[in-house]
Amino acid sequence: MYRFYLPVKRICCRPSVLLLAILLVGGIVACERPIGKQPSTVHLRARAWPAADRLFHQDPRWLGADDAHSVDLGKGRVLWLFGDTLIRAGNSNDRRRAHLIRNSIGIQTGSDPAAAPMAFFWRQTAARKPASFFPESEKTWFWPGDGIRIGNRLLLFLTRIVPFENDLGFAMTGWHAQLVDNPDAPPEQWRLTDVRKNSGKFVVALGTGGVLCRQGYLYAYGTNQGGNQAYLARWKEALAWTGDLREPEWWCGADLGWKIESQMDSRPAVLFNDAQAEFGVYFEPRINQFVQVQTTGFGAADLGWRIAPRPEGPWGQLTGFYSPEEVSIPGVLIYAAKTHPFLTGADLVITYATNHIDPKRLNDYPALYYPRVLQGSFQPARVLD
Repeated sequence: MYRFYLPVKRICCRPSVLLLAILLVGGIVACERPIGKQPSTVHLRARAWPAADRLFHQDPRWLGADDAHSVDLGKGRVLWLFGDTLIRAGNSNDRRRAHLIRNSIGIQTGSDPAAAPMAFFWRQTAARKPASFFPESEKTWFWPGDGIRIGNRLLLFLTRIVPFENDLGFAMTGWHAQLVDNPDAPPEQWRLTDVRKNSGKFVVALGTGGVLCRQGYLYAYGTNQGGNQAYLARWKEALAWTGDLREPEWWCGADLGWKIESQMDSRPAVLFNDAQAEFGVYFEPRINQFVQVQTTGFGAADLGWRIAPRPEGPWGQLTGFYSPEEVSIPGVLIYAAKTHPFLTGADLVITYATNHIDPKRLNDYPALYYPRVLQGSFQPARVLD
């Protein structure tokens, strides 16, 4: 979620990618691999799903994007939220000439990504140029996080970004939320209401790590500015339905438990210190555990998972389960692994994002910068050990 622009061309990446760029210039490649063993009787395995990749190639004007957050809208509709998006300029598929907008969305019809149609949406300026679906102002723009439908309303989390005099040229100022009171309507008719504008006491991008409802509470995961520390906040589901997100409760550790934000004098507890800026969390009934999925390391990264008995943990060790085929591409960036448990066609549908440290090479690798889809499966450990 935390992008920067490389000097050679506009290309959207994260602060972790800035570190990679510095190391690459210096002749060093930084690529971590997962270590440790998941303390579980079940293994997660995954394989590429090319038929489902085609979901994101259905509009010739939509030339790829960061991230791939999804929300079950019900009635056979799935909302996809994307970050920095490339929109075709004229009739040219040259992505070096494409328009860059800060976000876009898609509506999938049907639960099987290998068979469902997808319609993409963004706005237009008065001059009929592509514009972000969630509009930016002169000094603020938004990168989408996750969302959730609660009853007849849709709650969406966004990360607020502002220009800033640092090496990146911008700073994340916290999270933002919008409520849609007519999510069954076409997206161009949605009524969006801001329900949280202030950054809050803690600069955490809530919603980038997953959003879920459990036992009367809405939980939202997020990370710090660096993207490596994971945090968790919650609200009563009934309050979230009204859009009242003023007083989140933060997980402050086993000793302190849940604390209301306005009553806190220190930061909330870190769930784990090896997070990525985007990840996915959901409850898996097959193993009666909460499952977290993310990429591991920077650049040519693998995918890893961990489990916990409760939303706040304690969380187990991160364990690798899939090495993407793109790891062989010099300069590749693999990030933003997300879970999509309500999609069909696998035990667990997973996506991850790809990019290249040299944006001019995107034309050389047409599959990059489009979400990649995996079929995940849970297998008894005794079969594999």
